[in-house]
Amino acid sequence: MRSHARRRLGAELRLLRTATGLSGEEVADSCGWDQSKISRIETAKVAVSRQDLHRLCGIYGVGSTDIERLEALLIETRGPRWWIAYSDVLDSAYEELISLESQATEIRAANAGMILGLLQTRDYAAAVVGSGPMIPDPERADALVEIRMKRQRVLTGENPATFRSVLAAGALQCEIGGRGVLTRQLAHLLELSELPNIDIRVIPTSSTASAYNGGLTMFDFSGPHAPSVLFVEYHGGMLVKEDDRDLRRYRRHLDYLFANALSTDDSRTHISARMRSL
Repeated sequence: MRSHARRRLGAELRLLRTATGLSGEEVADSCGWDQSKISRIETAKVAVSRQDLHRLCGIYGVGSTDIERLEALLIETRGPRWWIAYSDVLDSAYEELISLESQATEIRAANAGMILGLLQTRDYAAAVVGSGPMIPDPERADALVEIRMKRQRVLTGENPATFRSVLAAGALQCEIGGRGVLTRQLAHLLELSELPNIDIRVIPTSSTASAYNGGLTMFDFSGPHAPSVLFVEYHGGMLVKEDDRDLRRYRRHLDYLFANALSTDDSRTHISARMRSL
């Protein structure tokens, strides 16, 4: 599977090449490569070696500071990927989602039906995994819950990502796992909302924005040419959106949802009130 770091590196190299006015064929010829190699590197279909990276940087006239940044991306493409140990229970889309989470500097997410995975307690996650018409076998269910807990390190570990999230009020009403599980989940939301990198908003039922369904997650990354990636969740799967037009459209959608949500403080008050009602 192509990691986002590899795609970012390919995108950076493509921009550097086009800035010089060189075609992919011209660069490949000067390197003595097959003419399709540049295209495969830039579209992240193949990895680029450190030697080849420096060769391309020399052709493009890249300065030492940018070379260091590109080398850092190269290291990311080979970095540890803890989720590989769970490859027997993960499909390619879920693996890509986790990879993006691990590299993003900012994550914006919205969900209508339930608490977002990065904000779930273990009991709530287990209840989510164990509910619905397609319940996995116990070993697979345990692995899926463990994966969800490990994913949350991106918010609470070293150099955490900025996480801005919006939930429909209905997600706080559904007693997944029972009242006790939901009460502890709501308390967990309040604790997380006190962290400086986490913002949790609630869309009240009085807003027409509460009528949206499904889930959206937008990943943004550091670097001047780091392309954003969006995941659209629907019943039964996820879609990846990277086209500029799609990204603009879904950014507007997320902006609309956040604009119609309660403020951070009012959202905390809403969550507290819901917790007291249980």
